[in-house]
Amino acid sequence: MLKHICLLSVVILFAACRDKGKNGDLLDEMAGREVNEPYEPLFLQDTAVASLKKVTIKDNYYKPAIEQEVVDFYKKYNYQTRWLYQNKPSPLFASYIKTLTELTDYGFFPQNYRQHELDSLVGSLYQQKDSLSLKRLEVADREITASFLLLTRHLIQGRIPKVGEGARIWKRNKPIFDNVELLLKLQDADNLSTIIDALQPQQPFYKAMAQKYKELLKDTTTYTPFAIADLKKFAIGYSDSTIIALRTQLGRKGYNPEAQGATTEVDSLLIEAIKQFQQQIGLTADGQPGALTMSYLQMTPQQQSDLLLLNMERLRWQNKDLGEDYILVNIPEYRLRLFHKDSLKFTTNVIVGRPGTPTPIFSDSIKFVEFRPTWSVPASIMRKEMIPHIVNSGDSLKYAKRGYKLYENNKEINPATINWKDESTLKRNFAFVESPSAYNSLGLVKFILYNNMSIYLHDTPSKKLFENTQRTYSHGCVRVQNPDTLAYQVLKRTDEWDYQKVYDAMHKGRNQYRVHPKQHFVVDISYLTAWVDDAGQLVIRNDPYQFDKEQLKLLERYKKM
Repeated sequence: MLKHICLLSVVILFAACRDKGKNGDLLDEMAGREVNEPYEPLFLQDTAVASLKKVTIKDNYYKPAIEQEVVDFYKKYNYQTRWLYQNKPSPLFASYIKTLTELTDYGFFPQNYRQHELDSLVGSLYQQKDSLSLKRLEVADREITASFLLLTRHLIQGRIPKVGEGARIWKRNKPIFDNVELLLKLQDADNLSTIIDALQPQQPFYKAMAQKYKELLKDTTTYTPFAIADLKKFAIGYSDSTIIALRTQLGRKGYNPEAQGATTEVDSLLIEAIKQFQQQIGLTADGQPGALTMSYLQMTPQQQSDLLLLNMERLRWQNKDLGEDYILVNIPEYRLRLFHKDSLKFTTNVIVGRPGTPTPIFSDSIKFVEFRPTWSVPASIMRKEMIPHIVNSGDSLKYAKRGYKLYENNKEINPATINWKDESTLKRNFAFVESPSAYNSLGLVKFILYNNMSIYLHDTPSKKLFENTQRTYSHGCVRVQNPDTLAYQVLKRTDEWDYQKVYDAMHKGRNQYRVHPKQHFVVDISYLTAWVDDAGQLVIRNDPYQFDKEQLKLLERYKKM
């Protein structure tokens, strides 16, 4: 029996990017603290900036920043040791060494922070207390400080310095806590594990991802990779010995199409199983076991654990408190979810940017909702698409017939008077504006955000595209399948906006009718290609913008560091 795929079973997993409970209270309490007073103050003998910067930092990208943070810390700490006292290490040091081990479950590598080196160094310092060298002690204290600041930098800011380039924009959220401030306010009696846990993403599925990551690291299962011998002939009736391996691999993924005839022969149930697998991971569901489909079907436990490692890292980049009302859009899933107080209120499919014009990954908030909008065509689309279409069709009124007006220097002009074949037209200050209608490219409602990238959510007249599994068709904005319900959810606590009023505004109301929601709605656009659902099952999605491979390569260096 084929595995039934239901994306609604994982919707709750995307709730609450920051828990407003005890972890949030702990960070708030720490933020309000005074600078910690050491139990046994020991003052540094060498306070020169050059000396303070002499620390070992394995991450070369962050090395200059960490060196400066070490200087800033000791200056603000009145040039006292933080980890090591005259007669013994502070309890915080032992807690730090223990915490580094615990963090391996979340994809951190203790060797990056010199765990064993520092533990051994401190142990040797106190073996002969009578000959304890204060110089060696303060050098060791600096090294521990540098290690800790690198860890917290990685924890709250991420290990991949550059995550977007060119058209692919990926904006990280502001770190939830300052590295130096955190260390200044840590007390010897603090449970460092609990504090580190509070700094991590608080989604319920984050710890489930860590658990699955740990399990996969222990999985030594190996598969013999294979490909269909003659993919061009793959159809019902095609027979080959590799079909047995294909059935076996589908079975491992939870799909068990019973052979209608010989196990070596392709039948309709096998093709349907392939389609369902493709649909689950966000590929075009054509039933053909091509290279991309086979790469996902044959992912090894190591590849799966690496993908979880990467996506736990991505969650840290977006780590923030989203407030009471928020909208989450996961690009690889082509799905939007709206929450109120972490309770799911609405979910719908979306269309996102093409690989050539990708939707940015960032956080924003809704500025206003606009009914029956016009569309002012961006200059890039006008020059790269619209004018060439006019030239190729030979019809100057091509877009005028579709409800577009042409302006030059804010004055409406007749497109029939323009020689569109003249290359100089590309340099003229033209502007196409599409009039409001059900056929408008933005549909009947749009949700304007505050960003300066002209990225927003909107309706679309191209409803049929929502039937496709892989939905990358826009110029970067997010098209919403059920914009009327989204508008109702955003406005229902604003004056007397009920669903009927939303419907009337879309179909009968005045043009460009703007409404400012009473509630503040955060819109968080994310990019997760792997997570764990509420049944503990690993979910993997296609990578439409090809971020996975390059980011995995950058993370790989930490395993060898």
